[in-house]
Amino acid sequence: MNAQQKEQRALALEAQLLAFHQNAVPLQGVAPPENMLAFVWQLIDSIQRVSYVQTVRMRPISAARADPRNPSFDPIRAAVALSAGQAEEAFWLVFLATHCGRNLRTEWQLAAELYGASEAAPWTWARVLNDPQAYADWVEDHHETFTGKFGNHRKYESLRPGPKGTGAIVRSYVEWIAGFGSHAAMVAQALARSNGNARRAFGVLYEQMRAVLRFGRTGRFDYLTMLSKVGLANIEADSTYMNEATGPKRGARLLFDGQIDSNTGARVLEARVSALEHHLGVGMQVMEDAMCNWQKSPNLYVPFRG
Repeated sequence: MNAQQKEQRALALEAQLLAFHQNAVPLQGVAPPENMLAFVWQLIDSIQRVSYVQTVRMRPISAARADPRNPSFDPIRAAVALSAGQAEEAFWLVFLATHCGRNLRTEWQLAAELYGASEAAPWTWARVLNDPQAYADWVEDHHETFTGKFGNHRKYESLRPGPKGTGAIVRSYVEWIAGFGSHAAMVAQALARSNGNARRAFGVLYEQMRAVLRFGRTGRFDYLTMLSKVGLANIEADSTYMNEATGPKRGARLLFDGQIDSNTGARVLEARVSALEHHLGVGMQVMEDAMCNWQKSPNLYVPFRG
């Protein structure tokens, strides 16, 4: 969106929020004009972040994006490029991107290193699937040579050997996918169980992904929503899953009750968020992202940088 489009969208969102406040459920947290302004612009930012990958999908993508030895390596762009002909590899790259996160300083460097930037050939999905223990051993043997850093959402992860390290996490991921036969089969069974409903299928996969170590609420949510954005899975977030997270829950309480420490339970809040999301038509990922970032600075818009 250009500046004019942003302004128009901001005015439209403000009008929608006011209508919801007056005719549906009160939005106590955005009653102050400065709060409304801050929340609207967080929504705009979130809409742009979610639509960014869709924009990338419309553009030519260099093969260098999939080469971990190339400085321009980007696992998300690579996944987009590979999604049509090499979907299983694309799924694996989305997983690596989610596990590492994009660091503000080192960007995708850690993902490149874990994909095999120092090797003669990358650690492709076929190679890792064939011998996940060999991959885990390689990570543990080389982790001290990696200079990339985890992103903000993954800042508590570790490359070190042990039951909570990257090697163990990848093994659990491989076991989870192997149980279906392939990534494509994983998505297909979720859609079949959900009668083709994209939101219900998301919920199925969200619960099943508990099998992957160290992928809590944020990790699963980020991974599954990225599969959708890249075009690998016809699924859509059905909830913010705020019962398992602090930021979205605080944001929802502030938005509806005017205080982050209200007593309103997660189930009631989810129902209210669902109604508001339906009214705005922005998608649940936008709601989750915007509420989480807005509650950090509710009366002054502060762009989220990662």
